[in-house]
Amino acid sequence: MLLALDIGNSNISMGVFQGERLLLRGKISAQIGRSADEYAAILNDLLRLEGVERRRLEGCILSSVVPTLTGLLEGAVRRLTDAPLVRVGPGLRTGFRIRIDDPSQLGGDLVADTLAALELYGPPLVLIDAGTVTTVAAVDGERTYLGGCILPGIRASAELMKETTALLPSISLGRSGEECLGRNSADAMRRGLLLGCAMMVDGFIGRYRALPGMAGARAVATGGSAELVTAACREEVSLVPDLTLQGLRLLYEGNRPWRRER
Repeated sequence: MLLALDIGNSNISMGVFQGERLLLRGKISAQIGRSADEYAAILNDLLRLEGVERRRLEGCILSSVVPTLTGLLEGAVRRLTDAPLVRVGPGLRTGFRIRIDDPSQLGGDLVADTLAALELYGPPLVLIDAGTVTTVAAVDGERTYLGGCILPGIRASAELMKETTALLPSISLGRSGEECLGRNSADAMRRGLLLGCAMMVDGFIGRYRALPGMAGARAVATGGSAELVTAACREEVSLVPDLTLQGLRLLYEGNRPWRRER
């Protein structure tokens, strides 16, 4: 069995695979104040809750965009198992080219997203990862990651509006349809956030498809807010909730240091 961990700014996504099958999927709140022992206990409890014995873990792969949590989670994993641990970073074989100024700056989650989407759909691709921030990226027909844009996350934007204004209320986010006229402050905020983000994503999809090598690119979305962000999009977007975890599995399979050609 393979343990896959994706450390994000708000949450840590966890998955356990048996071969290509995702047996369990869970989320842990990302808190810098926790110790490695606390994270080990939480991971162990999640495994036990699903009936997975930690001694059956044969490997682990970890991606992180929060350096202060990376070492803590590595320590937690090593408390759970002595199975080989792979960290997503420079030097790993990705199966695609990265054409940005400094490829080492590409987050491990985006590396995993790209590989999984290429495996599922092939190039070219427009990739949307909607979490604490929303990223929209382009992968051309030659399997080259060209770059992308980073937008404020929809939930963070809602919190910022509440924190920086005196009269606007706290709101819950849910599907609003395509009606663009709010009839009260809360409804206007909700529609503005959801439709505004959807229109931005639609606009980037259209512009990316106009780039060389990007004609007909399929749009693929993942992340905790992906369903909210894409629900009002007019462009067709394939929603894949487990895209990052699936990509981590593929990265692990392609980078086993003990694997040798015979």
